[in-house]
Amino acid sequence: MVPTEKGKELYTKIVPLIEKLEITTLELKNEVTSQTQAPLIKVGTPAEYFTKAALQKWKKLDVRLSVQFDIASNLLEKLSDNEVDLIITTQKQTVAGIEYKKIENECFVVVAPPDKHCDASTMKEIEEWLLDQTWISYGSELPIVRRYWREHFKKRPDIKLSHVIPDLRAVLEAIEHNMGISVLPEYLIHESLASKKTIIMFPHLSVENTIYSAYKTENRDHPLLQKAVGALMVQ
Repeated sequence: MVPTEKGKELYTKIVPLIEKLEITTLELKNEVTSQTQAPLIKVGTPAEYFTKAALQKWKKLDVRLSVQFDIASNLLEKLSDNEVDLIITTQKQTVAGIEYKKIENECFVVVAPPDKHCDASTMKEIEEWLLDQTWISYGSELPIVRRYWREHFKKRPDIKLSHVIPDLRAVLEAIEHNMGISVLPEYLIHESLASKKTIIMFPHLSVENTIYSAYKTENRDHPLLQKAVGALMVQ
């Protein structure tokens, strides 16, 4: 069936009214809920980013949070299955019905115990020093370290991996206990640097990774959800 010109004209007039009705319904629903208790947002997120970044931005929002920690691929599945309303992720995958908004770029640097030092001046010397260190990684496949190596040394890393710890906060703790070095996001290490428990090696060599929020397209006009997303984007 093909709509007539009159049908097309009617469609363009009705769609904005329907969208306005949906927004008004959501606002009224939130208003009724707020009379009894704060509305609930179900969030899927990496534990480290939620703890050290998102929580600070959301602490003044009048909402209740139900949080699930997981890796990016699992979080996307949970969003698709309506187990969560919103996810924070570093992987932007094209999936029908899912929209992404950039939150920020996270900067990764080499973090080491404070007694480490290196006088290397060339990239070759820096790589040789790094290869000689004891390494800690988030995963055995070197998910962050591999990216760092490819960007600066144009090859895969051939490092001596001593510890695999699937929590960046625990990796930082291990570095503070002089168990090795690793590549970590700057947002995670501010307090550690301030207390001189760790140092950044080669600060001019870093890699950036984009952090996104994602939600169902059908919720793009949800006032509470967009308020939460907006708070994440405030620096």
